[in-house]
Parts: sequence; structure tokens; C-alpha cells
Amino acid sequence: MIYKVIKNFYDKDKFKEMQKIIQGDNFPFYFNDGVADSRPTNDFYFTHAFYRDHQPCSPYYKLIIPILDIIKPKAFIKAKVNLYPRTEKLHHHKKHQDFNFDHYGLILSINTCNGGTQIGSNFIPSIENQAIIFKANIPHNSTTCTDKKARYNINFNYL
Repeated sequence: MIYKVIKNFYDKDKFKEMQKIIQGDNFPFYFNDGVADSRPTNDFYFTHAFYRDHQPCSPYYKLIIPILDIIKPKAFIKAKVNLYPRTEKLHHHKKHQDFNFDHYGLILSINTCNGGTQIGSNFIPSIENQAIIFKANIPHNSTTCTDKKARYNINFNYL
């Protein structure tokens, strides 16, 4: 399996509640000077880490627990929300591996926009409540969007 797309991944009502929180005025995002370690460039984005360094690191961690119950990871590595601000032209970020060992990635789109994820020669558009499950050690890249204020997704890494 290179990747699998699952539409309507999460319970519709719970998804809408999570979406409202993440896209709300009080959800904290943090500036990242580079996407996929692409420094120095003009690439930047904002993130909010839920889990890293073997522990929850956000008061919003409880938002993702039901997702973990769905994917049932053997080991949980990382989870974060990505916010890519709109750009004038659709910009493909640098190809990367999340980690250089066998593991899975799950990208859950929080909103629908013309941005997406490129895995090999396949472009998977961002559609709200759609998940992409893939081998995250295979080179892939994110994009910005041009038709919304921002592209939002949650990125999970796990075994």
C-alpha cells in the first residue's frame, strides 16, 4: 500500500466540533520558519503540536484521542495540526520523509480547498473529513492553497 484515501473518516458531528475548535479564534498556532526543513526559503507555516517526545503536549490533546481509537497505533510518534496560509499561486513544498524508518502517516483534512498532498505522482486534494493513510517514510509533500484563507490538516505519525 502506497496510500489509501478514506472519505468521511470521522463521525460527522464530532468532526464539525473539532473543526470549529481548530479553526476558531482561540486555537493557538505557532510560526514555523520553513516547511519540511526547507530553510532558508520563503516557505513558512503554523503548527500546533498535540503529541511529541513520547507525551501529550497540548491542552487540546483530548481532541485527537477518538482518532487514535480509530487507527489503533502500536506506537504513537507524533500528531500536530498544520495551517498553511493561502498563497497567490499554488506552492508545492519540498519533498520529505516524516521519519527515515518504516511508519505510517495519516493526514486528516480539516477543510476543503485546492491544496493537497503529493505522494509520488499522485496529488490527493484536501477535502474536509478525508483521511490519507500512507507510508510516511516515502517522499511526499504538502501544498498551500489559493482558494481559501488557509489549508488546515492534522498529521499523525505512528507504527
